[in-house]
Amino acid sequence: MPLRKDRRHGVVRSWHKNGVLAGEEVYRNGLLHGVCRQWNEPGRLLGKYRMVNGTGIQRAWHDNGQLQSELSTVRGEFSGRSRMWLRDGTLLSERIYLHGRIVSAEGYCEAAKKDKSLPKLRGQPAGARRTNLASEYRIHRVFTKWLLGKSSGDAAEWLHRNGEAKAARSLGRFKREGDAVKFVQALYRAGATKVVVSDIYANKSGDQFADYLLVKLPKGAKRRKAIRNICAQLQKRKLGAFEPDKDIGENYLFLSMS
Repeated sequence: MPLRKDRRHGVVRSWHKNGVLAGEEVYRNGLLHGVCRQWNEPGRLLGKYRMVNGTGIQRAWHDNGQLQSELSTVRGEFSGRSRMWLRDGTLLSERIYLHGRIVSAEGYCEAAKKDKSLPKLRGQPAGARRTNLASEYRIHRVFTKWLLGKSSGDAAEWLHRNGEAKAARSLGRFKREGDAVKFVQALYRAGATKVVVSDIYANKSGDQFADYLLVKLPKGAKRRKAIRNICAQLQKRKLGAFEPDKDIGENYLFLSMS
């Protein structure tokens, strides 16, 4: 990371797991200043935005090109409207910030009358979406659908290398492949109808890695609970986490082991 007097100064880049450039942010004396860009894993430009001395609207995009977030910033502080969307275009939240704190639209407008550097609010804010079972279910469904669309496969077959003797397999924080195999087998014994390994990536030697599992759940409450108990043990061992933490009737349980 380029620094000048302990402040970011220059171009900061990030890369996808496959080595493709993911993002470029331009800084000057610790503040975003210039054109920032974001690319998806195949290398297609998703979008760009311009900042001037930390002032402007920062943006991020889902890998399908759908806008993910907008965050109004003034001299490096969050001031103005902030919005987030799901990858299907559904507005997830909309908040108003003033000097880094969430405020009401009325309170912001009063401050903007006194400080002309603050951006004007246009239109009425939708506010944060009410969190209920239906919205939580939809958010989880959209997320798991996206993961299933990435490079994925049956976890048991993948760990057995599909007959490939040379290429290694590494799942999350498991130190040994054998331990990962036992965990997947335990999920199946508990009643999982399918265990999917998602977002697989590889190194130059052909070894493959993955940090996410999607466990397709059965309908029976007893077996669903048994699967959650196994995942809870994984969390206690600090080998990963799972969502949702409570049963919302989801089809897939998501496990992150990154």
